[in-house]
Amino acid sequence: MNLRRRSSLLLAATLVMSDVLLLPASEIPLDARRSGYDFMSRETRAMQDDDTSNPATLWVLDGEALWNAKAGTAQKSCADCHRDLSSMKGVAARYPAFDDKRGKAVDLESRINFCRIDHQQAPPLASESREMLALSAAIARQSRGEPIAPDESKMAATIDAGR
Repeated sequence: MNLRRRSSLLLAATLVMSDVLLLPASEIPLDARRSGYDFMSRETRAMQDDDTSNPATLWVLDGEALWNAKAGTAQKSCADCHRDLSSMKGVAARYPAFDDKRGKAVDLESRINFCRIDHQQAPPLASESREMLALSAAIARQSRGEPIAPDESKMAATIDAGR
């Protein structure tokens, strides 16, 4: 194949790929969204279903201890405001969420840090620190089996920016 023909084919392929990459992702209607659990192998589902063989259980147990631990100058625990960890049922499934006070969309980890700063008067936890992963895992565990359904009504600008 001559150089001119090869260059033409390469240019055509590049243009086709750029058109494909620039196409907007189609939205998945809420009632058609599925959990990642649905795509797991039988073996991975079995591990997820059995708390005694799921390594994430260790993180959740650490998170439960943190939930009840007093923190910050206010010497308050998460349980002091929210009661039992079970009060968080369904909460993680609603994130990301729009924070009216801050005027932007936030994730679960940001919400945890806002509670630490505003109510416990404690420093924020580092992203992906042992404590943050444990606490977010314990909270997320309360939403196990819940459909992921954030309220997107106030997050149009954030969603559009993500596209």
